[in-house]
Amino acid sequence: MMMEKIVWNGLDEVFRPFFEKNQVSMLIRGLPGAGKTTLALELMNIAKYRYNCIYISTRVSYSKLKEQLPWVESILDESSVLYISDRTARDGNGDARSKNSMLDLRLSTADNLLNMLMDILINKRRAFIVLDSWDSLAKEIPLDERMKMEKTMLAIADANDGMLVFISEEPERNTLAYLVDCVVTLNVEEYDGVWLRKMRIDKMRGMPIKRNKMVYTLHNGRFILTSSNANVSYVSELFQPVPSKQGYISTGNKYLDGILGGIKTGSVVMLEVDGSANMNYARILTSNIILNNVRSNREAIVSCGKDEPVIKVLNKIVPYCLSYDLNRLIVLASPAMDAEQEFNRLHELVTYDKSNVPEDIVIHTSNDPTESTALFIDSYIRLKDYSRSMVIAGNLIWNEFDEVKNRLLYTAKIARNNDDVLLLTVSSCGSIAENASILADVHLKLWECNDTQILTIKKPFKSVYAMNLVGNGYPSYTLLPLL
Repeated sequence: MMMEKIVWNGLDEVFRPFFEKNQVSMLIRGLPGAGKTTLALELMNIAKYRYNCIYISTRVSYSKLKEQLPWVESILDESSVLYISDRTARDGNGDARSKNSMLDLRLSTADNLLNMLMDILINKRRAFIVLDSWDSLAKEIPLDERMKMEKTMLAIADANDGMLVFISEEPERNTLAYLVDCVVTLNVEEYDGVWLRKMRIDKMRGMPIKRNKMVYTLHNGRFILTSSNANVSYVSELFQPVPSKQGYISTGNKYLDGILGGIKTGSVVMLEVDGSANMNYARILTSNIILNNVRSNREAIVSCGKDEPVIKVLNKIVPYCLSYDLNRLIVLASPAMDAEQEFNRLHELVTYDKSNVPEDIVIHTSNDPTESTALFIDSYIRLKDYSRSMVIAGNLIWNEFDEVKNRLLYTAKIARNNDDVLLLTVSSCGSIAENASILADVHLKLWECNDTQILTIKKPFKSVYAMNLVGNGYPSYTLLPLL
């Protein structure tokens, strides 16, 4: 799926202060495929206005690098990439002559390699040199000689205002960690069947490390750090509904629609919320679905959670609707909430066209399950237009399965038989999640890891995304694939 460019908190704010301290060295370590080269080149991109950029590689030529990462053309050209290979040709005099301007790895003794780097650091001055990979470049050099050479290289870089970035795939054999100014480790970690890429800052000399572990993605060939806003303020704008295709309703979000294709009518959707997740994200995801339906001339019934104030539901819906839209919305309030106080708080809200919320939009339910079911049926009959699909949303975060079992099965049957969509919000910790997942056609899970709100699609297929709130004038969010 094609996604437009998404702006996330990224590498610039983490590493630019480090470069501004005029540090001289960095080690990036991790297993093959972790994104070490991409990270090194992203850092070069940040620092390109301060340095002359050089990339020395045993891995790829400049042409291959451009194929893999087309954006590197903005920081490197043929003359600034040195591709070191052990496949060379010889001219008639027996001198080494490289194919395609390659250097001969077999000639890279400690002296030759050091002389080459000294020449670049001194003649270029303020050179930003990526050594990819340092393990391959120095593998034939004895350990004691290698350590002396590394110290000399750092001293020369310091004297000539340079920066050396070492890339390593053999951290257990690496001799650099205690010498360099910054050490970054890339790895993957497994959470609930999902693998996430993690960047860990092990060392950053002279700088406070505010976040030592961050989730990242290699989406579209870029190294992107993720983090999620705790909240976003909105200037009230009218919600613009996303069109629904035949037989589906839209999620109200172009990113989630692009992934799921919308929600098929007659479906049950379960949003499982982990205890680590920010509940505001869950409310915005569900409110987008509700908003889109009522703003598309369809109906919605919202059943509040056991201890959930009506105002928390409506403040993400009412300001972004027209007064006419609210004729297609009913909110079933929890019997645990004070009815008089709830009605008084409704006056705090106005629609986009500056109308007050009609009091009959809110119906207070009873502790008697039979009576509450009757209120739901009355509300459903009152709203339902059988030519259109309704959204029935229920927050069951604070409920146990035995409390809602019969009501849940009954509501799911209604939704399936009448081409509606039942949207359930449940807690990972409760007994409902396991049982409702069997019922669900679409299973989403919201959780948090290292300051990133993560949305996992567990059914009908598996994929994982970083979620971030955006201020579009109404509550909305972006999704970034975690690849």
